[in-house]
Amino acid sequence: MIMKKEVFYDKNALKEIWKFNKNIQKEFLALVEILETEGQLSQPEAKKVIHNLLEMRIQHGGAYRGLYAYIKRDYIVILHCFQKKTRKTPLKNIKIAKQRLHYYV
Repeated sequence: MIMKKEVFYDKNALKEIWKFNKNIQKEFLALVEILETEGQLSQPEAKKVIHNLLEMRIQHGGAYRGLYAYIKRDYIVILHCFQKKTRKTPLKNIKIAKQRLHYYV
């Protein structure tokens, strides 16, 4: 069953996306479109980071991540986007996303 969601961006996350090259931006937007139409992403495009925070995963000449969360029932907010340079998602990036999430819950 398809559960449409409304996706919106934290203004800082949007600025972060626009710093990436056009191909990375297109990949992010394609995943966001799937989130909007299907209401979720599955492996390998997404992974749960902590209980209410998920990451969309992009491999395109490097690893890129977009941290997002579900708000209430029908909304998803993109919180933080970055290029991943280590194996594990850095704690500082998770903290940034969690801080931004507080504005929405």
